[in-house]
Amino acid sequence: MTTKPRKNQRLQLAVRLAQPLLIKLIKPAWIICAGFVAIAPASEMTARLDALDDLKVVNVAEFSKKLAVIAETPAELTQYQQDYLELLQSYEKSLRGDFDGAAVLLESMLARDTEPEIIFRVKALLVNVFAVTRNYRNAFSYLEQVSREVQSVTSTRAKEHGLSVLAYTYNQLSEFDIARFYAQLLIDSATSEKALCHGRHHLIESLYGLGQWELFSTNVELSVSHCVHHHELIFANLIRLKYYNYLLLNEQYQQADEYYQSFIDSVTKTNYPFLLAGVLGAAAQNNLALAQYDAAEELARRTLQYSGRSEFSVPVLNAYDVLYQVNHSRRDFNKALEYHIKYTSALKANSDDRFVRQQAYHVAKAEIEVKDQRLALLDKDNELLFLQKNLYQQEVQQNRLIMLLLLLIVALASFMAYRGMSGRSRFKKIAEYDQLTGISNRYHFNNQAKVALDYCEIDAKPAALILFDLDYFKNINDQYGHAAGDWALQQVVKTCRNFMRNNDVFGRIGGEEFAVVLPGCHADKAALMAEICRDAIATIDTNGSGYTFPLRASFGVSSSDTSGYQLKQLLADADLAMYKAKQSGRDQVSMYKEELG
Repeated sequence: MTTKPRKNQRLQLAVRLAQPLLIKLIKPAWIICAGFVAIAPASEMTARLDALDDLKVVNVAEFSKKLAVIAETPAELTQYQQDYLELLQSYEKSLRGDFDGAAVLLESMLARDTEPEIIFRVKALLVNVFAVTRNYRNAFSYLEQVSREVQSVTSTRAKEHGLSVLAYTYNQLSEFDIARFYAQLLIDSATSEKALCHGRHHLIESLYGLGQWELFSTNVELSVSHCVHHHELIFANLIRLKYYNYLLLNEQYQQADEYYQSFIDSVTKTNYPFLLAGVLGAAAQNNLALAQYDAAEELARRTLQYSGRSEFSVPVLNAYDVLYQVNHSRRDFNKALEYHIKYTSALKANSDDRFVRQQAYHVAKAEIEVKDQRLALLDKDNELLFLQKNLYQQEVQQNRLIMLLLLLIVALASFMAYRGMSGRSRFKKIAEYDQLTGISNRYHFNNQAKVALDYCEIDAKPAALILFDLDYFKNINDQYGHAAGDWALQQVVKTCRNFMRNNDVFGRIGGEEFAVVLPGCHADKAALMAEICRDAIATIDTNGSGYTFPLRASFGVSSSDTSGYQLKQLLADADLAMYKAKQSGRDQVSMYKEELG
């Protein structure tokens, strides 16, 4: 049994979670919020362990060497010190890339009666270990536990670190409202300048994700100045990178170039690959927009060098896109095709990883909620058993009431089902005039498309047509209701519009079927645009509808090269290509080829 003096001794240790050096050696984007140091207990051995805890951030080889020396005499350690030693050994395994070994050791610690703050630290480290290995289900299971326990952690610094982990991870999940909540909690409760800097960084990330540009802009410079003043250069430059992306998003390319020149030296001095790849990838896109193709190509290649094993990160996508565009502009179509293939492959892998990550997060969250509900039900069962003799009659009455309520629910469900079925015909009639999405209905689309195609034919310009519809859209209406379906259609149109030019003709030609005529556009560009729209649709956050469900679409592309300039033929050929995409598994883009006909 733990004695009171030893427990008091333990309460002096604050938790330090996933350190930045672990970020550099593995996948950096997952363990960026690290490093809150607490006062060590006053014993010599605990002080040595605490010094080792600090050393792992500075010198991995020396850390491993000294850790092995202490591990040779485990009998001389108290129970608390043994737990602390195992935690450090877990870090050491992670630093060597032995994530499976680290996970086994950490989970074995959870099965013991260990100091609560050590357990909290173990869970937070497991979030990082499992996230790095893309074992998202386990990672988010522990993430939910950390979010529940962070307010009860007695160590102020440990709580600060827990809030930082939560804010960062929820930003990575695109749960920006939740991330902003934890970031603001961290800022309000921070007792160290380092914690305040980290909190400001997470807040900037969430404001960017939420598109709250006024708050974002007013907080950037203040946050950068604070982090620079307190020697947190990595976080200062991560904030600068976000502002740089903001300038690119608003097409302020010249201002963005000047801003890049003002902070690139600081980024280079950090020698932090994840940060360098992000900045260089964005700079490559900026130079491409300024038609500085040689510089854009050089920056893209440097981005790939710093990206390491991040095969489908945003910087890698930026680099491949730039290399494709540069080689295409030089009419080096072989290289352009090579980089376009790499880009689309990385884009799909990135989309798949985000989907798996989101799915695992919601599954883990649901499992924990189910466990909580089961515990609540067990408590209710015990209470009912205790009162069973005195409440028998009331129980019979309650059963009758439940049966009545069930009958009412069945009747209401039948009525709602009837309303839903009758509502479909009304929805279809409204969609003919497309009051829902605000884009051209079928009649207007046909007229505008024919005008555009005639113009292209007369001027001997290319033209292309994209036809797409939402996969399994009926399931959304059936499972979540037509309000969710209407919301989904509006979001799809809003999302795809972002990638279209002013002279593109965009129309809704069926319930969930859309078409786009692209004057002056070759088939490959149209296919690329279709791929971008497909990926954008797949990343729509459906929480705004009140439900969580996947949105996917299948695309067919035809062009004047193979189908001529008649709208009827272009639509027919694109429809064949779209049918092929659906036969091949849906959620993909298919180009029309003459053999399809």
